Amino acid sequence: MAEVEHIRDLIASRRAVLGGLGALPLLSLASAAGAAARATPGFASVAATNADTVSVPTGYRAQTLIAWGDALVDGLPPFNPDTTRRADQEQRFGQNNDMLALFPAEYTFPFSQHTSRMLLCANNEYFDPGLHFPAMTKLADLTPAHWEALYATMGVSIVEVEKGPNGWRVIRNPAPGVGRNRRITPFSPMIISGPAAQHRWIRAGAPAFNAAEKAGPNEQPGEIRCGTTSNCAGGRTPWGTFLTSEENFDAHFALTNATAPALVQAQNDPAWIVDAGKFGYPLFAASTGRALAPAQFNCSTNPYGPALYGWVVEIDPYDPSWTPRKRTALGRKKGECATTALTRDGRVCVYMGDDQIDEFIYKFVTTGKFQPGNRTANRDLLDHGQLYVARLKDDGTGEWVAITLAAANRAVEAEPFHARFEDEGDLAIRAREAARLLGATPMDRPEDFEALVDDRWVGRGTVLVNCTYNRNEEYYRPGNPRRGKAQTSHVQQPNVGGHILRFDERDGDCGATRFRWDVFALAGDPKAGDHFTLPDSSVADVSVTLNGRATMTGDRFSCPDNLCFDSSDNVWISTDGSYAVFDDCNDCVVVAPVDHPAPRPVKRFLVGPMGAEICGPTLSLDESAFLCAIQHPGENNRAGAAIAELRWQRGQRPPSTWPDGGWPRSAVVVVTRADGGRVGT
Repeated sequence: MAEVEHIRDLIASRRAVLGGLGALPLLSLASAAGAAARATPGFASVAATNADTVSVPTGYRAQTLIAWGDALVDGLPPFNPDTTRRADQEQRFGQNNDMLALFPAEYTFPFSQHTSRMLLCANNEYFDPGLHFPAMTKLADLTPAHWEALYATMGVSIVEVEKGPNGWRVIRNPAPGVGRNRRITPFSPMIISGPAAQHRWIRAGAPAFNAAEKAGPNEQPGEIRCGTTSNCAGGRTPWGTFLTSEENFDAHFALTNATAPALVQAQNDPAWIVDAGKFGYPLFAASTGRALAPAQFNCSTNPYGPALYGWVVEIDPYDPSWTPRKRTALGRKKGECATTALTRDGRVCVYMGDDQIDEFIYKFVTTGKFQPGNRTANRDLLDHGQLYVARLKDDGTGEWVAITLAAANRAVEAEPFHARFEDEGDLAIRAREAARLLGATPMDRPEDFEALVDDRWVGRGTVLVNCTYNRNEEYYRPGNPRRGKAQTSHVQQPNVGGHILRFDERDGDCGATRFRWDVFALAGDPKAGDHFTLPDSSVADVSVTLNGRATMTGDRFSCPDNLCFDSSDNVWISTDGSYAVFDDCNDCVVVAPVDHPAPRPVKRFLVGPMGAEICGPTLSLDESAFLCAIQHPGENNRAGAAIAELRWQRGQRPPSTWPDGGWPRSAVVVVTRADGGRVGT
């Protein structure tokens, strides 16, 4: 962003403060003063629809590349969701795929754009029993074997794929353990590295996981068989590893006995009590719904088990023998992403969101520098560095506050209900608590956080962050604007549609500790006023105007979830939860130019099937294809009724039959132009 443009906006903003206009900066985001706006993406917008299909523009085609249950190994029988069990599921593509990342089949730096073979990494975030076991009529009929199979659907799937003249295809392993296709599940070995590796909570929680799982033939020292779960978004590193963030892991822990001795003893630890409250794992009431979950996930007997989750996990898709690492230096949270960019001096910056209402935005900057010619030497860079949290100010500026042991403990002295941080490991495992004590700005569900980089992975200083929504009544906070009359009247207002922020790092360097921020877009309807009727008959403000200026124009959208950039600096935005705002359109993907001044033109590129969230937007290395994850098709109907109600109370099948006309399955979709050209142009 040009300095002259931003200063002009800040002056206008300060005048707005004097006039009572809510202290929000105006929205001029051209990359240089007077620069001509880039042309809008060259495709015809897709119409809003509730169809149970994937809709794409005229001249494009959508192909299902791989779906839940598809074999990763030759010789497996056809997938049967009723009979699949853990051992079978561990040889198949996982459920509820979220983030997608593509790597060239053979590593180069920079990544080669001219390759037909690639490695696809896909997060498998969670399971919902209502979308499994079609023959089941009662949730209570699930056995421990069923539950173990459900857990095995989560984690990460790594799949070798190839594009050819007739479309894309999966290259299966010839036999188990032969090839690079694999599943990493909640039962896989992990190494917990960094400052919290020997934390007392991890030492207390790990034995239950190792007792539940047999050691593998090539077990390495320090491995814990806790695997990874709740994998939402993440990122790639320039040395060719995949970063996956563990988000809502609390949902996968059970409580069968609220008075169990181990649990009662843990409750005597004040830091643990605060941590349990922040993350929401069960404490005081038995959770009968997951009573048959694997024993290591039972807080009654393993109350410290949740400490092994909430981390960024580093996986090497090129080397199946390298045990994945949980990088504790990056802090524990409900992580949504882990986007990397190189600083001007060659260090690695990792941007991260914490996807919960009123949580924070983080970045981590390594101590060491990236070595382009030594791939494996970079695999421990993420164990050493500085974690920061964002503090936004009313005047459109912000700072990255270093989370240090000394600063956190000084803050504790003024907050008597918080326990002191014992050491760097305690600081990492309680990063959320430290961030709040240090004055971080609470956000409206900060999800994906993506950086513009050059062709050598060096950050250009501009990053966008999706704030999906906040459906609680909240006052304005910097970076969390309210709409319409709420901008000036200081009243509470839910942010039902969400918004997108733009950060510009000082001097264009991702290693900076200062930045400027603006609202890139208020997600909503450019034609709507402040009294829009939602599908549940409540009234909300879904307008897109801020300080008298429209932030966007074109196709309406809501609940921005994930995003990616193309080489023309267009941003591709996928949504999660549109059905709760607009009843005429399933979740979708929209595209907008990053450097276009407000109002930014938005065009709808894709609409998903019934009840599906759209996740993990990404482009092939040569941009001849757009890929996204179609997650949980059939999880709700058009009226918003959830699958749990539809299956177990009404006895109905899911309201979707996507992708193949039978039982709904999450899947990866590849969208290409009919003429083979670059997508979006």
